[in-house]
Amino acid sequence: MSDEARRFAWVLGAIVLAALALRVAYVLVERRDFTFEGDAVFYHQGANLLADGRGFISTFELAGARKAVEAADHPPLYMLWLTVPSFVGLDTELAHLLWSCVLGAGSVALIGLLGREVAGPRVGLVAAGLAAVSPNLWWHDGALMAETMAIFTAALAILLAYRYRASPTTGRAVALGVSCGLATLTRAELALLVPFVVVPLVWSRSRVAEVPERASAQHENAEGSALRRLAVPVLATVVTLAPWVAYNFSRFDKPVYISTGFELTLDISSCDDTYYGPLTGYLSIECARRTALRARAEGLDRSEEAVRHRRKALDYISDHKGRLPVVVAARWGRVLGLYRLDQYLDFGTIEGRERWVSRLTLYTLWPMMVLAAVGAVVLRRRRTPIFPLVALIAIMFVTVALSYGAQRFRAVAEPALLVLAAVAIDAGLRRVQARP
Repeated sequence: MSDEARRFAWVLGAIVLAALALRVAYVLVERRDFTFEGDAVFYHQGANLLADGRGFISTFELAGARKAVEAADHPPLYMLWLTVPSFVGLDTELAHLLWSCVLGAGSVALIGLLGREVAGPRVGLVAAGLAAVSPNLWWHDGALMAETMAIFTAALAILLAYRYRASPTTGRAVALGVSCGLATLTRAELALLVPFVVVPLVWSRSRVAEVPERASAQHENAEGSALRRLAVPVLATVVTLAPWVAYNFSRFDKPVYISTGFELTLDISSCDDTYYGPLTGYLSIECARRTALRARAEGLDRSEEAVRHRRKALDYISDHKGRLPVVVAARWGRVLGLYRLDQYLDFGTIEGRERWVSRLTLYTLWPMMVLAAVGAVVLRRRRTPIFPLVALIAIMFVTVALSYGAQRFRAVAEPALLVLAAVAIDAGLRRVQARP
C-alpha cells in the first residue's frame, strides 16, 4: 500500500469513527425514549418475530388474531439486518437503533470510497466528511426505517459501477449485479438501478472496448458481446432476488415479487385529499382506509388486498389525469423543500423528526443542491461520466412522482448529492491553491 493510500485509509477511518459517535450520541440523547409508530414498528417487531422463527408476518395484526398474517409490506433486507442483534437477545428498540448506527457509519465509508473512485482521494475525504455530519443521513439512523439500508446499498451499487467502468471484469460485473439485487431488497424502486445504471454502463464499456471504427461485421460481433456482458450483472441481480420472490410466490394467492407496499402507497396518495387542497402532493391514510378494512374483513391476504388498492388508485388517477402534472410538481416541490414550506416542519414531525432536525435538514439541503449542480458541471468538463450519480437522483424523482413528497424518499439520492458537492468543494480549493 502506498503512503497516499495509507493516509487516505487512516483519515477515512477517523471520519467514520466520528460519524458513528455522532449517530450514537443522537440516538442516546434524542431517540432512546422516542415512541415509534408505523413502519418503524413493522421493522422492529418484525425482526424480533423473525428471530423467534415466526417468519415474515404482519406485526400490526397479532393482537387478537386467530393466526399470523403473512406479510410482505416492505422488502426484507433491513429487517434481516435488525434480526442480527435480535438473535443474540438484543431485541430492544435501543439495540436496533445502535445497530442501525453501525450501518450508517458504513454508508459514510462507502461514500468516501465512491468520492475517491469518481474524482480522487481528497474528494473522497470531503464527501465522507459531509456524509458524517449531514442531517439528511444521520437522522435516518435514528428512525428505524429502511432508508438507512437504502443509503448503504445505493452507495455500494454506484461505487461498484464506477469500479466496473474502470476495469470491466466478469467478477466486477457479478458484484455490481448482486449489489443492485441487495438494493432492490431494501427498497423496491432501486430495481431501477438496472436500467438506469447497469444497462448504459455495460453497453458503453463493451462498445468502447470492442468496437473498432471500421468493419460493420466486427461492429455486430461487438454488439453481441455487449449483450453477453450485460447478461452477467442482470443474471446476478435476478439470482439475488430469486429466493425472496420464490418465497412470496409460495405464500400469497396473487403474484408478489418484492413487496405489496407500492399498491398501498399508490392508494394513499391518489384521492381528492392529495390531488386538491392543502395536502396536494402528500398522502392521506383516509384515502385507503376503507379499502383496507373491507379487504381484511373479507379475509383477503395481502396480495389480494394489494390488487384492490392498485385498481382503486389507477381508476382515480385515470379519472383525474388532467390534474396529474400539478400533483407531480407538488410532490417534487415537497421533497426538495420548495413547496408548502409552512408544512415542512409539521410533516417532518409526522415522519418522526424533531423540529430542530427538520430545520437543519432544510437549511443544509439547498446549499447541498447548489454545490451538487456545480460539481456535476465540473465533472462534465473533465469528461468524467456522471450518469451513475445522476441515476440515483433520477430514481428519487421517479419514486416521488409515483408516490408522494415525503422527505425520507430523498435518502437514495443523498450519496450522489454528497459526492457531487464534494467535487465542487474540491474544485474551489484547487482554484484557491492555484492563486499566486
